[in-house]
Amino acid sequence: MRVFRQIVVVGVGAAITFSNVGQSASAPAPAQSQDSSIKSDRLPVGQKVALEPKTTPEQASEPGELIALSPSSQSQENSATGNPAQLGSNSETAKTSQVVAVESPLPAPTRNPQQIPIPSSPNNPTVPSLPIPAPRNTPLESFPPNPPNGTLQTQPPSFLEPNPNPLTLPTRPEDVRIEQTQAITLQQAVDLARRNSQTLQVADLQVQQSRSVLREQEAALFPNLDFQMGASRSVSAGQELQLRAQQRNLDSDARRSGRPAPQVGPNFASNSLNSTLQLNYDIDLFGRRNANIRAAREQLRFRELEAERQAEQLRFDVTDAYYNLQDADGQVAIRQASVRNAQQSLRDAEALERAGVGTRFAVLQAQANLANEQQQLANARRDQRTRQRQLAEELNISQSSNLTAGDPVDQAGSWRLSLEESIVQAFKNRAELEQQLVQRDISKQQRRSILAGRLPQLSVGGSYNVLGQDPDNPDPFVPRGWADGYAIQATLTWSIFDGGAARARAKQRDADISIAESRFDQLRNQVRREVEQAYFGLESSFENIETSEAGVLQSREALRLARLRFQAGVGTQTDVIQAETDLTRAERNRLLAIIGYNRSLSSLQRAVSNLPANNISDTP
Repeated sequence: MRVFRQIVVVGVGAAITFSNVGQSASAPAPAQSQDSSIKSDRLPVGQKVALEPKTTPEQASEPGELIALSPSSQSQENSATGNPAQLGSNSETAKTSQVVAVESPLPAPTRNPQQIPIPSSPNNPTVPSLPIPAPRNTPLESFPPNPPNGTLQTQPPSFLEPNPNPLTLPTRPEDVRIEQTQAITLQQAVDLARRNSQTLQVADLQVQQSRSVLREQEAALFPNLDFQMGASRSVSAGQELQLRAQQRNLDSDARRSGRPAPQVGPNFASNSLNSTLQLNYDIDLFGRRNANIRAAREQLRFRELEAERQAEQLRFDVTDAYYNLQDADGQVAIRQASVRNAQQSLRDAEALERAGVGTRFAVLQAQANLANEQQQLANARRDQRTRQRQLAEELNISQSSNLTAGDPVDQAGSWRLSLEESIVQAFKNRAELEQQLVQRDISKQQRRSILAGRLPQLSVGGSYNVLGQDPDNPDPFVPRGWADGYAIQATLTWSIFDGGAARARAKQRDADISIAESRFDQLRNQVRREVEQAYFGLESSFENIETSEAGVLQSREALRLARLRFQAGVGTQTDVIQAETDLTRAERNRLLAIIGYNRSLSSLQRAVSNLPANNISDTP
């Protein structure tokens, strides 16, 4: 009886297989456009890709037994279950074609590629048709939107705001306990980072500081005008001693002559009011003052470029942290699906063992595989929590809040420039390159100021004085009243010998000029390497997306067939476990391809910078 059951099951499986082959053979071949064989010279990224349903719901082999479905299959089979594991694109309803639409940075086809219907059945998943290559000389796709310009373009919840006091230090466990978790989009994450970043705040303060330094140097263009006023009332102690001495002499003479001694007058106080208006101006004979002003202006420009570089780097860091969190979320979803597949395989092995057609060895294999998958799931959840906290740290949010990724894992945008155009645009836009040119100009102006300081320095000045005196002495011959006067002067200063200090400082600035030029050359090569690396990564990731999509479909079909063979008694549990491993690897590859594409696009935007405004300079 046992042998007869196996023969019947094998016969039914063979009939289904032959039926699938016949249906696939009867399907019409995909239509090709006339110029489909022509390869585009631009990056083949983001073409419209039309795929058939990833898989169809698998039928239970026996009543009461269910075959574990992958996350995408479950979401397509029943959208009301509430447990879909989405890895990027939204799931369509069951038994409908799912179209993955991706923005293209390349010439897009002027007409939609023809979708070839393929007959399908519950046990026969459809085979995806390859995308039709985009014809050449077609209009370019729209350029990706401009990154946030620093203003809060989105409105995240208020509880994400950090404490306004930067010196606050939590002292209780309640202060750091996670109380609220908020899902945010990438746009919200970039906006929050730009508003809360201490790095940008420091860069803005440095810009304000350099602006004040420039204003200080520009003040030397104007003369210095000083006004001084003083009022005094004085009684001379020396005069008092002199009067006393005179009185003693008079008293002595009077005693000798026998006549009364006359009295000396009192020591009168002196009252005076003195005011002075003074004007000084340094005449810049050899350009020292102008050199200092130009150096301060270039230093301000350097700080502005540094603030711009910090903003671009912050956007890149936040984007990378966000994609890391999406990667961790996808890993958790994949591992959850792997655990469900392992649980289903264990149930199948136990059911076959109870029916007498399975072995205890197969059950032990399934149990060991389930334990391994559960361990991988625990590790994925650990990484997910770590990525969440890393993103929260990057955004500098409240200590009691946590973040999750709100955007689906999908291609983030497109790129419309060729490799050569991207490299040239990066040379024009990168703030780091212009910083080295600005640093060279700063050193030149400082050298000019040092050399001019060795030459004669001329300064002119004048003063106007008003003096008023009103002594207490009633003698009309005592000086009293108001008077004014003035003075004009010119001062020439020449440092004839300083021991060679000025010449040594000038040589230091010459070395700084050479260093800036060498760094410019080094950064130019580095910028090109960054653009090429990101461009090649973008190209490779897009190709991997197409390949991984087909790999996921093939792995799901292989797992379904492996289970059917195992249930029919012609396959082994090892085949099922290997098929599950292949499916997990394929889903992981697809996730890595999408995340890698987004990371490469973000890296390319960072390598070029200032897109699409290109507002740095037209030429280096």
